[in-house]
Amino acid sequence: MSRSLRVFQALEASANAMVTTNRTWYRNLHEPLLDLGHDVVLFPAEEGRLAMWRKDRDLRTRFSNRLFETFLAAHKQKPFDLFFSYLTDAMIDPSVVDRVRDLGVPTCNFSCNNAHQFHLVAELSPHFDFALHSERDVGPQFKAIGATPLWWPMAANPTYFHPYAVERDLQVSFVGANYGPRARLLERLLENGIDVYVAGPGWRWGARTKARASVRRILLAARASMPSSIEGQARASSELAEHDIRRRFGARFPQAVHAPMSDDDLVIAYSRSEITLGVLDVFMHHDPSKYIVRHLHLREFEAPMSGALYCTGYIDELEEFFEPDKEVIVYRDGNEMLDKIRFYLSHPTEANAIRAAGLLRAQADHTYQHRFRQLFTTLGLA
Repeated sequence: MSRSLRVFQALEASANAMVTTNRTWYRNLHEPLLDLGHDVVLFPAEEGRLAMWRKDRDLRTRFSNRLFETFLAAHKQKPFDLFFSYLTDAMIDPSVVDRVRDLGVPTCNFSCNNAHQFHLVAELSPHFDFALHSERDVGPQFKAIGATPLWWPMAANPTYFHPYAVERDLQVSFVGANYGPRARLLERLLENGIDVYVAGPGWRWGARTKARASVRRILLAARASMPSSIEGQARASSELAEHDIRRRFGARFPQAVHAPMSDDDLVIAYSRSEITLGVLDVFMHHDPSKYIVRHLHLREFEAPMSGALYCTGYIDELEEFFEPDKEVIVYRDGNEMLDKIRFYLSHPTEANAIRAAGLLRAQADHTYQHRFRQLFTTLGLA
């Protein structure tokens, strides 16, 4: 049996700050450690996130000092075996990490979305003993800045993400924010008679939202027409086009869009849906004038763990975790997505076989409890 570790954890609860009640990271990164019997001191990092949003260096300094003072006081009471964080450059002063390491405590910082947002952790990562990255192929980027990368894939907490015995009253569901090319893909399904339930930030356009959107459109149009750099004009023009596409979606399909879900309703929605849709595509740096990259999200693990028949975009990294079209459905473009959704909606026996296989694979191999055991073994702490 593994020994109990004392871990200092600095992270924020929400995976999407636009959904204030969201507790995704606590569910996945904090609660599994408690399930495993470890002694965890949790330091909420919302103040650091606020410093990042506001680009407020004074707030960043206050957050950094408070974090270290809390760590030091608890470390003096009983020494820590590990400092584990989920932080970015704009949240914390890297010298704090250096001071923790000077006390002989191993440190690791987790980050995700590095495929298109690596710049958010480029300053901080070399100060940690290990930079934990969720995407398989970004290790060389960390090595290039002098960091020590360790691939630590995403997973899900089965204590929270599990099937519910409810009626499947949703044909296809997508739960997530409205960004990147998501509106285009969902529009294709709706145009072809597929009933899609869409929930998340940025899909519904109420009176206040429409007013803000109108102001934003005026500003984007002005920026696109101003004599500035070619790159700046290209970004403004692309953002204007994407803004119009997202707004058009809400106007064309008001019956399909819904407000963001609570954590509990999200998990239940996986069981309510005949098919749960995932989209891997994002714009580099969230800039629509740049190229599209694909990377795995938490949903790739949470949905199968919750018993969903999951249909997501294909990248070869996905095969490290699930067998395509045996444990999850995959598509490479909008045509294949539409064809496969039509097929599995009309072939429930085949659909249920994939649903069951995906659930078993997720429960066997992709729990965060399992990921933490592997991590502690790698770090020599098991």
